[in-house]
Order: sequence, then structure tokens, then C-alpha cells
Amino acid sequence: MAICISIVGKDNAPLYFSTSDMEKELELQYRVHAALDVVEEKCQPSNKGTSDSKELYLGLLYSTEANKMWVT
Repeated sequence: MAICISIVGKDNAPLYFSTSDMEKELELQYRVHAALDVVEEKCQPSNKGTSDSKELYLGLLYSTEANKMWVT
């Protein structure tokens, strides 16, 4: 069950945010921004190997006891 949906623009900033749990809206916004940090980290070229070694599939970014953050 999704409790939060966010659409992110090319500049790695949320363009749209919606949640079904208004009591946890601020916490969920924080989690979206934390997930964007993980996306940014995974998309940066690493010093290991070639500069074209970006991950093409990000999938599950991180998981907590209560939530899982996915990129689709």
C-alpha cells in the first residue's frame, strides 16, 4: 500500500507530493528528500572504473521497519 507519492523533476527536486496520512506529512516529505539524496549519490560517476558506470536500475533505495522507498 502506498502512503506517499512524489513526482521528481530533472533537477532532483519534488514537483508534486501527495500523502494519504496527513498526520505524517512532514516525516514523509523528509523521507522523500532522503531518498533523493540516495538517487543523487547513485547517479554520480564513481572513481572506480569508467565514467559511464552509472546504475541504470535504482529500484529499492532504502528500507526502514515501517517504510520502503522505491524508484520507478
